[in-house]
Amino acid sequence: MASALLVLLAGCPALPPPPGDEKLGEYTIAAEPVRALDDGGVGALRADGGLWCPLVDIAPAAFRFSATVTRESSTGQAWLTLGGGYPRDAGWDGQVLDSSAAVRRLFPSCGGCRPTIATERIRFSLMSRSQSEAVGRACPANPLDGGVPAPPGPDGGISGPGQTAEGFDALYACGELEFSVALQDAGEPEPDCAPGCDDCVVNYTLVGERR
Repeated sequence: MASALLVLLAGCPALPPPPGDEKLGEYTIAAEPVRALDDGGVGALRADGGLWCPLVDIAPAAFRFSATVTRESSTGQAWLTLGGGYPRDAGWDGQVLDSSAAVRRLFPSCGGCRPTIATERIRFSLMSRSQSEAVGRACPANPLDGGVPAPPGPDGGISGPGQTAEGFDALYACGELEFSVALQDAGEPEPDCAPGCDDCVVNYTLVGERR
């Protein structure tokens, strides 16, 4: 599954526990590709009018992965560790986690191009118990854009994710993954560079539950 490149690269031999002194939970996450048109084929258009992903090496498909979120309470630094692999730096604003990673990767179709970079950005909201209950104990629509109830709520009964006497209060991880391929260096692609080697974007919705 080429489009899950960076997630799958995390499936390495056992490593030390993720860094940080605060565990924000382990989640099992289902990723589902978003298609701009119902047929979802190579010719489908994205919302910006570009091709869905003209790179034939990329075949978007649903997949699942595990994710562990940790944090250093004294500095606020956060990490996202996928599948027991290496931790990735992440931003954490108290509701949304944001982590990007990029690797140099040569796809078979891109042999006539300058080196290509595959980038994966994962963003999801961690939803507390009260937030989850307010939307029916499931991931809401638009979890990164107003879909998650904000504390304190109209009756004061909603709180955001955070530490409690029973541990970190978060039940769901809801958001999106963007996978893209582009040329490492700026400039027009070479004449023999295949379509998509500098313009491939695949988006996924993420629905995760606390393990």
